[in-house]
Amino acid sequence: MVYQKLKKDFNNSSDLKYKEINNIRVVFLESICSSDKLNDYIFRGITLNKNYFFLRDIISGPMVVYITDYRLVKDYLLNGFALIYDDKDMLVCEVKGNLYRSVNEPLAEKAVNGPKDSFNESILMNLGLIKRRIRSEHLINEDYTLGRKTKNKVSLLYLDDVAKMKYVKKVKKSLERIDIDGIIDIEILSQILNPSINPLPTILKTERPDTVCSALLEGKIVLIADNSPYALIMPAFFVDFINPQSDKYVKSVNVNFLKIIRFLCFIVSITLPAMYISIVNYNPESIPINLLLSFQAGRSGVPFPSAFEAIFMILLCTILRESDIRFPSNYGSSISILGALILGEAAVAANVVSPIMIIIIGITFVTGLVFNSGDVIDGLRYYRFLLLFSAILFGLYGFFIGLFFIIVHLVSMNTLDEPYMFPIAPFEPIYLLKTFFRRNKETKRSKVLSNNINKVSK
Repeated sequence: MVYQKLKKDFNNSSDLKYKEINNIRVVFLESICSSDKLNDYIFRGITLNKNYFFLRDIISGPMVVYITDYRLVKDYLLNGFALIYDDKDMLVCEVKGNLYRSVNEPLAEKAVNGPKDSFNESILMNLGLIKRRIRSEHLINEDYTLGRKTKNKVSLLYLDDVAKMKYVKKVKKSLERIDIDGIIDIEILSQILNPSINPLPTILKTERPDTVCSALLEGKIVLIADNSPYALIMPAFFVDFINPQSDKYVKSVNVNFLKIIRFLCFIVSITLPAMYISIVNYNPESIPINLLLSFQAGRSGVPFPSAFEAIFMILLCTILRESDIRFPSNYGSSISILGALILGEAAVAANVVSPIMIIIIGITFVTGLVFNSGDVIDGLRYYRFLLLFSAILFGLYGFFIGLFFIIVHLVSMNTLDEPYMFPIAPFEPIYLLKTFFRRNKETKRSKVLSNNINKVSK
């Protein structure tokens, strides 16, 4: 009778299997269950113990739950459990198959030094990688089931003696309000938790367990989800994208230099094309005459204005970058290199683009690629176009007006009700020195992030 109901509920699904041995019925979904576990935990005990008093006595699985409500059966079956029942009892036993990758090296956040493990699609394995590093009873993980149809498991992690409880309550409230059909990947969850149209990310996405553990020790909140090899860290400030986790495994004097370089790359990637257009088209008197003559000589024979050149080259480089990302890794880089070399050389030879514009756009894109986060690179593109069009319309005045609006926008951004540009705006020199500059012998205290933010906001 139970099996007939399940067949009807699952619409005669082909992977719904039914076995009956010694008047004991077993129902399971073959696609997500392990045949070895079925044999070891269930079928062997049923075959060897024909005379039993309680059904639980012959089931040897580590995770066995008695069922009193039939409505729970479908959820258990879909989560890798097998249903075992006779005329008296009904229970489920976990026999989930191993459908996940092993722990591999990080793909998107490679580092020469530091740990070489990364998250995979198993939430339990990801949680284990975190708890292997933070062996504390203060590490709290609270589970949520999101998605009416996917019923994906999401875990909220924080250190209750370090984290700011205002963050925890806000994230909990946001998770409880989510009511959609499915959460396929944690990136969808990121877009739901941060629905603003800000081009720069306010949530840090990472595949490295050591990055997650460092964030937890600073008092931040972490979200991991089943079927996703990434974790979300909140709140994420601008300095978090300047300071990747790999910097902590490098000598401080070298790291501090690299941080300054990254910050300069951020500025150059946004401003360089707009500054060139505004100077060449509107304010040539602001540069030395010899440099201006060199620019003009390079543009001789080019029939298009420099503004068209800049837009054309930026769009072309964006297309090449997208093709590099979408193509398989075996030949994706070859395609982008071929496009950059052949198309760039052909464009210069045909007097479609000037050599100086190739240099300007090349520097612009190379400086933008020093960041690991693709969201940061996309945000840079947004600001780059905003400044470029301002410079095309109004020259240097438009350039500085656009730059002013970008700065105002950045300092007005919030992440979990905290200023996004902290500790630059509001300015906190102590925490700024700890994030932008690092000493070899530096002792970290708990609640570093929370204490500094509280001090500034008073």
